[in-house]
Amino acid sequence: MKIAITGKGGVGKTTVAGLLARSFAAKGYRVLAIDADPDANLASALPIEGGARVVPLAARSDLIARLSGRDGTLAEGVLLLNPDVGEILPEIRLFWGDGQGLLVLGWHKRGGDGCYCAENAVLRRVLTSVMPGPHDVVLVDSEPGLEHLSRGTPDSADVILAVVEPGQRSLETALSIRGLAHDLGIRRIHPVLCAPRSQTDIARVRQALGDWPLLAVVPFSEEIRAADLDGRPPEVDPAVAQAIEQLLVRLVGGAQGAAGKGLS
Repeated sequence: MKIAITGKGGVGKTTVAGLLARSFAAKGYRVLAIDADPDANLASALPIEGGARVVPLAARSDLIARLSGRDGTLAEGVLLLNPDVGEILPEIRLFWGDGQGLLVLGWHKRGGDGCYCAENAVLRRVLTSVMPGPHDVVLVDSEPGLEHLSRGTPDSADVILAVVEPGQRSLETALSIRGLAHDLGIRRIHPVLCAPRSQTDIARVRQALGDWPLLAVVPFSEEIRAADLDGRPPEVDPAVAQAIEQLLVRLVGGAQGAAGKGLS
């Protein structure tokens, strides 16, 4: 199953991605987590093995040039939209949680460096080339906002989670994500509420979403907030663990139901 986690910046997207990746791993799934956010910090939410140094693919200009066709093998101005990434995946993968995988793309540019065309071609190829088995999960912490959806980058995802916080701007972004996902033919798109402070927050978000039901509500946690400030994986308290467990069960159940109906 391929899961893309999306949302407006700052809504808890990386928190949900990290917790969900750890939960799938604890259930015996083989997990490949992909940090596709230019402001990459998913590694801080996962127990990286041996304290390995995180070197994003974006820092490997030689690989980007080869994969995008900008190594002199193509004519000037031509971009390879279907790069072969299989050969370099083992080289750029980190490990966390007793053998699980992490790819950090780290598309961070300086002012004036131009578009992310080559980088997005590589990301799209990564997503389409990785074929998960029945007990494999590819989980993508997407870049914030809408542009990656308008480019069609996550069109191979089986399900998209739109993370929201109690706030009108994040809800508007989630509703736009829903529309763009439908345009891409992705039929499983679900909102997940992160860090509400009260039942009133939850009720107002549900009202704003209308006929689009929340798949899970991840409660506010002081430990998660502190861990984020410290840049370390959080210790998961029981209420958060229960919410993530519920989210996992619903994702797996939905995938089985979709397979039974012949859906992608």
